[in-house]
Amino acid sequence: MKRVIIVHGWDGSPDEGWFPWLKNELNKKGVEVLVPEMPHAEAPEIELWISKLENIVSISNSETFFVGHSIGCQTIVRYLERISSKVGGV
Repeated sequence: MKRVIIVHGWDGSPDEGWFPWLKNELNKKGVEVLVPEMPHAEAPEIELWISKLENIVSISNSETFFVGHSIGCQTIVRYLERISSKVGGV
């Protein structure tokens, strides 16, 4: 099953902007979507965000896709630097 992880940006939340819309549209297509609330979004620390993403993703594979906004993009890229498995896309 395809899985998409959406990582919000600085001072953001899972319920803002276009995140709920994208989650809903992908769910309609049978895609599992996770939009985690990242820690201390008002003053983010990148290492905490990467750790949170590692815990959320657990195991990534070619069915795992990432969408980021703002510092969420940096979080995803730094997470990808640490893994050896391939992902479906970013």
